[in-house]
Amino acid sequence: MNIYTFKLTKKHIVAAVLAVAAIIALIILLAPGGKAAETGAAVTIRDRGDCIRYLGELGYQVEAETADARTVQIPREFDAVYEAYNRMQKECGFDLQKYAGKKVELTTFRVTNWPSDEQVLVDVLVYKKKVIGGAVYTAAVDGFMQGLTPLNAQTEG
Repeated sequence: MNIYTFKLTKKHIVAAVLAVAAIIALIILLAPGGKAAETGAAVTIRDRGDCIRYLGELGYQVEAETADARTVQIPREFDAVYEAYNRMQKECGFDLQKYAGKKVELTTFRVTNWPSDEQVLVDVLVYKKKVIGGAVYTAAVDGFMQGLTPLNAQTEG
């Protein structure tokens, strides 16, 4: 018969509290509605269907037949316009600076469930099968452009 003993010290208590806090923070971030779930960082996009499902999870209904996919290159050096665009991405949990100089897939869809009559489009940027950014916008000169966040967050207020 073996008997094991363990002496509980302040270091052990602090380590246990920090470990529990880290686990709780991770659960909050990965839970639906948490920042990581919203940004799509853990979403794998293999094809147009995956992209449509991801947008559906964010509340957007899109027309599959309107999809326009193309390869674009994120500039190595950001000008003032791209800096502003990246600030909008950062507000949604993305950062395109990490992909400076990289070629990425840009897929655009027409949104069918926007609460007004204006024609609204949604872009999704994908690099190595992961969502790295996106935007919701109108093509109108006096239109709007917002980051890729859940539809209910876009239309509140």
